[in-house]
Formats: sequence, C-alpha cells, structure tokens
Amino acid sequence: MLKAMATAKPALRERFEAERRRSAFLGFLPAMGAGVIAADTWLSPLAGVPGGLAMGGFAWATIWAYESYMWRKQHG
Repeated sequence: MLKAMATAKPALRERFEAERRRSAFLGFLPAMGAGVIAADTWLSPLAGVPGGLAMGGFAWATIWAYESYMWRKQHG
C-alpha cells in the first residue's frame, strides 16, 4: 500500500495532464476543419481528409509540446 501511495501523482499534476489533453483535443478540432477546407480547396478533393488530419495533428502536437514546456519551466 505504501508503494502505491509513493508513486501516486500530485493532484496538481493530474489536473495539468487532464487539461493538457483537453486543450490539445480542442485545438485539433478546428485545425482539422481548416485543414479539410484548405486541402480540399487548394490541393485536390481527395486530399481533404488527409490534409485535415495532418493539420489537426500538427496543431495537437504543437499545443501538447507547448503545454509540456511551460509545465517544466514552471515546476521543474
């Protein structure tokens, strides 16, 4: 039982990780929509969904990396 308590994450860290996942997902959605429209309009009708997924994935990764960087900067 003591080992399980020793490895438990602090409440602040748990809240941060939940918010980081939420923020990254909420950034993914509009970026995917914009990517679908942009790729469909300027590249090809067949490139709409893959372009949207690529743009959404890039936005997700950018937000995830920024949030992680800021956490490490503030909390070590």
